[in-house]
Amino acid sequence: MWKLLATLAIIFLVGCSTPTTNAVSEDDIIKDSNSSTVNYPDDEKNGNSSSSATGFSSSTVDFTDDDNSTSATSIYEAVVESGKYTTRDSVAAYLCKFSGLPSNYVSKSEGQKLYESKTGNTFSKWNFNPWKTIEVMIGGDDFMNYAGQSNYHETLPEGSYHEADVDYGNVQSRGTKRLVYSAPCTIYYTADHYETFKLLDPGDR
Repeated sequence: MWKLLATLAIIFLVGCSTPTTNAVSEDDIIKDSNSSTVNYPDDEKNGNSSSSATGFSSSTVDFTDDDNSTSATSIYEAVVESGKYTTRDSVAAYLCKFSGLPSNYVSKSEGQKLYESKTGNTFSKWNFNPWKTIEVMIGGDDFMNYAGQSNYHETLPEGSYHEADVDYGNVQSRGTKRLVYSAPCTIYYTADHYETFKLLDPGDR
């Protein structure tokens, strides 16, 4: 009888000390919390949350301008050709990846005509937010920067560029934030309407 009880006790102790296959260690929890997976928001403005084959919305996907958040390479990989983008980093990545602006951009003259057709008002000046008012961003116009010109900017290397508005946010006009770019992937950012420029690194080429 005592031998039987002793045997059962040993079996019980061995069973309790054997780890189960469903156990989660503290190391696993730490690894999971440090995951590099980034979730990008769908465009709430258009109410479109459908995902493409790449796992991202085919409508607008915007990225933060915080240099300490999403890496330039992640943004570059995430932008899709059919997407509509409005922020500094996502538009810069799109320019490098697809050699042009997203489809939600129009030139100044096109924007003026669109404003008149959509609002019925005569265009006088850019005292409105194009993204909120006519659902487009302004970009693609020439931006020449050569010494001797009246509007020459010393903080930007001489050359022939194009420009594009970014990050309208809640401003009441086109704001002061621009990308100034040239092929194949040279992009400068100015947050103060051409007073100073910062060379961007939009990620992989």
